[in-house]
Amino acid sequence: MKQSPDKLNPLNPGKKILNFSLILILGGAVSCSVGTDKSTPLPEKPLSELKLSSEGSSFKSENRVPSAEAVLAERSQGAEADGHPQVNDQVVPREIIVPSDVKGRWKAVRILFRNKKDPESGKMQIADLGTSFIPQDSGLKVTVGPFLPNFVMNKTSYTSKGNDELNPAVQLIVEENGKIIYKGWAFKKFPTMYAFEHDNYSLELMGAVPAVVS
Repeated sequence: MKQSPDKLNPLNPGKKILNFSLILILGGAVSCSVGTDKSTPLPEKPLSELKLSSEGSSFKSENRVPSAEAVLAERSQGAEADGHPQVNDQVVPREIIVPSDVKGRWKAVRILFRNKKDPESGKMQIADLGTSFIPQDSGLKVTVGPFLPNFVMNKTSYTSKGNDELNPAVQLIVEENGKIIYKGWAFKKFPTMYAFEHDNYSLELMGAVPAVVS
């Protein structure tokens, strides 16, 4: 019995071409399917590798604690609900300007000094502007700077908007063992804001003493 020439020759050219064509068709279909598959998810990145913007209202650092100067600067540009002037939060050097209608009109300030361990031991100290006093047995030296009856500030200076006591403030410098531990402003209407902080003692502006003007 004679067999077909195709079966006698396993390397039949016609059959090879047909098989090769089928391989090309199947391969192209598979590669096309893989190349256009958009359902494959992208690799995820850990949060630490993502770039987050640190600017704008959507980003807030809960652990960032601003300095007293920065908070003060944040509150002195314009008016706000609590009545205290607002300012920019950028810390910059500012000079103290006492306007001509304020200069010479105030003689002293009344400072309440307290020992935190004995709240009943509060003592009122009347100190002339530009002088220093040493609270008894405290080891502190308090220097009284300029008094501004209506404290305001801008980008370059601290000053007073008129002579009326709308926002009274005095600059205080506190030294302990010869080292300056505080230099800032005490506010009569806002005693806890930017206040002098110490484990044992507190200082509070209670008022001012006008100068006698003839």
